[in-house]
Amino acid sequence: MKKAVLAGISLRNAPKQFESVFAETKALCEACSLEVVGEISQQSRTMDQRTAFRQGKVQELAALVKAADADLVVFHNPLPIQVSERISSVCGVNVIDRTSLILDIFAQRARSRAATLQVEMARLQYDLPRILHETADQSGHERGGSAYNRGAGEMRSDLVARQYAGRIASLKKELQKIEKQRYQDERRRTRTLMRRVALVGYTNAGKSSLMNAMISMSTSQGKKVTEEDMLFATLDTSVRMITYEQRKFLLYDTVGFVSDLPHTLIDAFKSTLDAARDADLLIHVIDASDPACEDKIQITEETLQEIGAGEIEVIRVYNKCDLVADGSRISGLKISCRTGDGMKGFMTALLRRLYPEEEKAMILLPYDRISMIDMYKTAVEMEILENREDGMVISLKGPSRYIAAFRYYRMKENEE
Repeated sequence: MKKAVLAGISLRNAPKQFESVFAETKALCEACSLEVVGEISQQSRTMDQRTAFRQGKVQELAALVKAADADLVVFHNPLPIQVSERISSVCGVNVIDRTSLILDIFAQRARSRAATLQVEMARLQYDLPRILHETADQSGHERGGSAYNRGAGEMRSDLVARQYAGRIASLKKELQKIEKQRYQDERRRTRTLMRRVALVGYTNAGKSSLMNAMISMSTSQGKKVTEEDMLFATLDTSVRMITYEQRKFLLYDTVGFVSDLPHTLIDAFKSTLDAARDADLLIHVIDASDPACEDKIQITEETLQEIGAGEIEVIRVYNKCDLVADGSRISGLKISCRTGDGMKGFMTALLRRLYPEEEKAMILLPYDRISMIDMYKTAVEMEILENREDGMVISLKGPSRYIAAFRYYRMKENEE
């Protein structure tokens, strides 16, 4: 396991908030199989344009790296290429920032073809400025040449830029094919009229655990998803059909959010986050035991706005309530996926929100319209009561908007 020194600058007058996000970067290091052997931070209004830290702090960082025999420095703050190189030359080890760290985690965790391509595209977009900078430095001619005779470095930079642009274009093309197939799969699901629910929330809040708890309660049990107690354990969207109290819906698990999620990753994972944008209802899973949960609620809501899911109805669910001594401060649904406490109440509340207006009807469905049974069976409870010469007598119960599709076949009271 590589050893890392964690460094960061608090640029806001909110030391507690910085402590929380700094601790999160440490957890990201652990999720990337890095052992944090030292920490160093500085409070400042601005970052030094040359070395991020002030000169004295840079020397202190170099001494800490040497004493801890660290292999690299992980900077909590985003660093321009030139700045990271200057810090690296002083400390004698590689220096990466938080964005690069998250990209490394995503590269390790990607399982599906789509996720692998999305991570590669994000990495290329992040690395291109760095590669161009290195190409320029190696040539020593980036500023050479003239309007009539470009320098060797400039030509090499152009070649690298074209190679990267070509690969990014190729990745986008392949992702479009996957997206087309996904769209066709979603269209097939949409034809079933099944409601769609997406789990969203901060990374490691317990979304996968909640999905597995819901699968366990479903009468149409599917394969459970992987649960790990670490950041970004889930990258690929998982979908399962849940059946509970004769109601069916599709449940999606999505990638977790994190503070200051790099825009390259948001852009790259937009197709993965479609599950949230296309849902009828979002379940915002919150870690009730996290002291910084209010800040993380805000980050999740801001990210939902950013990806275009801000207007979708949301249920807040506080998970890990068994780890909270005083739950009186929690205003929302309280559950524990580990113990099962509160799960029945949560499922009842979920169904109530998914199917708010229910209606009963008795219909006489002609045999030539029998295909409507298959079309609406996942959205409406149906009980065939009698077969007549002119059709089937069926009792219906379900959302008013679906019952309305059978309005021409409603039986009058004297016919029932």
